[in-house]
Amino acid sequence: MEPGLRNGNVGLPSHWFLIHAVIIVVSIVTVLRNYDLIPDQLPVHFNGSWTVDRYIDKSYSIVFIPTIMQVLGILLFIYEYWRMRRGKQQVREDLTYRRAWSNYMITASFLFVILLSVVQLNMTSLLNMNFVIPVVLSIIAFIILYAYTLTYWAGLRESR
Repeated sequence: MEPGLRNGNVGLPSHWFLIHAVIIVVSIVTVLRNYDLIPDQLPVHFNGSWTVDRYIDKSYSIVFIPTIMQVLGILLFIYEYWRMRRGKQQVREDLTYRRAWSNYMITASFLFVILLSVVQLNMTSLLNMNFVIPVVLSIIAFIILYAYTLTYWAGLRESR
């Protein structure tokens, strides 16, 4: 058995999640400093042609919903990451699989934090909507394709 397995070291170190926390804090500070730039009415729904068809009044609780989602999402990613690293290994080849998925947890959670920071910063009108929509859609597509690729790859490994 490899020494890394005894210590549960099958992926990137968990301190990579500190970068996520820094991004969340920077996002919070940026929104607080620019709270006055946020319009009194925030769009909450867009129709098929990207036209706003529903608004909500600005409040701290509404503006910080993305932050709450970031924190809860990161806690979920950290928990799954911890389970992936600490799980009982059944076969030797499982190590590569667990390393790949623990790296996915770090990458996907980082992109998740970036995605919600972009959404939150968009409220302050510091970002252009023509920038926000492609970034958000690209991040979502990348996370899904990354997971699909790992799932497909893992299926091929198990069929050998």
